[in-house]
Formats: sequence, structure tokens, C-alpha cells
Amino acid sequence: MYRKVVSAVYLLNIIFQAFYTLALPIGIGALTAFLLTEYASAPRWIWALLLIIGVFIGLFSMIKFILTATKNLERLEKDQAERSAEERAKAKKQAELRGENKTNESEGEK
Repeated sequence: MYRKVVSAVYLLNIIFQAFYTLALPIGIGALTAFLLTEYASAPRWIWALLLIIGVFIGLFSMIKFILTATKNLERLEKDQAERSAEERAKAKKQAELRGENKTNESEGEK
């Protein structure tokens, strides 16, 4: 249950960050276009140029982030699987040792 909740929160974090990496360059382009047209008397076509550049930069950074995040998620899942396998082997070994100790104790009583 705990791992499912953590995985869901991690996935929501990835989705939020992917949206953020897409939206931020577009917003910066829009703000820059607004400031240039209002205060520097730049032509109106600067809006289209800066928004298109912002979309391309946002898409590039979002794709790069998603690829990095999935690579790290795969590594994290692999590490968790190895850790759980090690824990199971350790628990099995401890159970075997406890079984041997009980056998030795029962032989000592006879």
C-alpha cells in the first residue's frame, strides 16, 4: 500500500514538472513579447516569433525531462526489486538459522 502511494505521488510530480517545463518558456516568451511591444515599440509580429520559439524550447525541455525521469524511474524500480530480493533472501536465511537452533535445542533435551 505504501509503495503504491509513493509511486502515485512520484508520478504526479513527474506530470506537474513536465507541464511546468512546457509552460514556463511559453510564458517567458509571452511576457517578453508584451514588454517589447508595450515599452520598446516593437512590431506585433514579435508575439508570434517569441511564442513559437517558446513552444519549441518548451517541447524540447519537456521531452528531455520526461526521458530523464523515466530513466531514473526504471533505475529506482530496479534498485527496489534488488533490495526486496535481498531482504527476502536475508529473511529466509534467518528463518533457516532459527530452524537449526530449534533442532539443536531439541537434540540437547534428549
